[in-house]
Amino acid sequence: MTPRCVLFVLVAGLLVPSAAAASPTWQVAVRLSPSERALSPELALTPDGAAAVVWDHEEGADCPTVPGSLSCIHIVEAATRAAGSAVWEAPVEVARPGLGALPRAAVDPLGDVAITWIHDIGDDRVQQATIRPPGAPRWPNANDLSGTPVRIKNHAIALDGQGDAVVVWAQRDNANFYVVGDLRPAAGGVWLPPVALSTLTADASSGPVLSVVPDGNVLVGWIDAGALRVAHGNAASGAWDQALTPAGGGLGTDTDVDVALNAGGDAIAAFSWRRSASGPNVVQASFRPAGGNWGAVVDLGTSADRSHVQAEINGAGAAAVVWRDATSLKAAGRAPASGTWSSPVTVATNVAETGAQLTMNSAGNAVAVWPNGTTHAIRAAIRPAGGGWQPPVRIGGAGSSEPRVALDALSSAFAVWNRAAVQEVLVESARLAPTGPVLANVTVPARTHVGSAATFTVTPRGWANRLVGAPSWHFGDGRTASGLHVSHTYRATGTFTVSVSQSDSSGQKSTATRKVTVTAH
Repeated sequence: MTPRCVLFVLVAGLLVPSAAAASPTWQVAVRLSPSERALSPELALTPDGAAAVVWDHEEGADCPTVPGSLSCIHIVEAATRAAGSAVWEAPVEVARPGLGALPRAAVDPLGDVAITWIHDIGDDRVQQATIRPPGAPRWPNANDLSGTPVRIKNHAIALDGQGDAVVVWAQRDNANFYVVGDLRPAAGGVWLPPVALSTLTADASSGPVLSVVPDGNVLVGWIDAGALRVAHGNAASGAWDQALTPAGGGLGTDTDVDVALNAGGDAIAAFSWRRSASGPNVVQASFRPAGGNWGAVVDLGTSADRSHVQAEINGAGAAAVVWRDATSLKAAGRAPASGTWSSPVTVATNVAETGAQLTMNSAGNAVAVWPNGTTHAIRAAIRPAGGGWQPPVRIGGAGSSEPRVALDALSSAFAVWNRAAVQEVLVESARLAPTGPVLANVTVPARTHVGSAATFTVTPRGWANRLVGAPSWHFGDGRTASGLHVSHTYRATGTFTVSVSQSDSSGQKSTATRKVTVTAH
């Protein structure tokens, strides 16, 4: 899983919204990587739209068949885009760390860009990181964060609002994986000694995952020996609290965990495990109010196999969790007023085994992306705050994998992914332009009769801004009405185009059209 910050959630062309645009629409995907084999893209995005994407560029004839060959060079490359810019800067080389680098990125509103990766030094590994200040012409030399363990996995990086940095990872010195965290307060500009967050004798079967908020508070989660474990830290002070155990009793190695923290201090942990050796995975969640304790564990649903849980929380304490059940993508949400969780709904079917990802911004708008299970084309769905998931749409071509998604404060969404193209593997990106409210549940009868009252309904929801006024209906015969539920009686036969429009506080307007056929009887 990838780290997310409530302020700095994970990340092209820029579209200026018009006053009479449609509901949010994904733009045509563009290519980001110039290299022939660009793998494992990761992205980061600030609330104002500053972005960074990193990937592993493989260079050499042996790379497609023997990526571990000495003649296959692995290069960490990064592309950045300034807030408000319409173009990405050309990718630059950051490091040459060897096989299995799996770079991760983070950005902050100050303009700092941070990247971490695994450096291969033969039989051992080293966790490394570098931070490029705003305006710097090149990337600084990397810092070694870890010693030289046999193996490192599941690393993540984040920055807070002041440029304080945090990196977490799981490492194995001998038999077991344990969780390690490292902090770099911006005031000193130096990475502190890494701290073991879990016991050295337990075994972290899932995680660590990471969430950071603007004031530097850090939440780390992992599953350790059949128990959910969480640790709190502060990147500005450089301090870690002792790890807690909000839930336990799970079985199996196919566990998953994700955590999310909001700026007010509310937290959510979502996870899955088996209650019995032969039973399905159970997806569960626990909520912790700011300044309080972790609440009761709630069952959200089940999964036939590994769940790939993703969790998000907004500033009001509303949470969303998605997971994979067999070949379906399921979702459940938490209402902050009541604290209750909704029954799971199916967001999509025919979902590939891995790759689904969720993001949500402070307004409560959410976006999920995943590869189709047959063609592996990238698909996406949006969920307006307080509403339901909209029908999925295709945003990337066949043969794609590893999608990542980001959402900024204005509800512009960005997605990146890999796509296989002949002998190349490309990094591609698409943007969801927040060009108006979402019009859901538009109901227009296909047929009606002259003199009979027909019913028309719509459920509008704000996406980037709040709604203004009631929906406006035009029935195609010169008559109009306004409201969520209206009726109209046609006085002549024919086929009429019915339109319904909704405006928001920024002046953006979305319009949906349908056809209705009016007959004499």
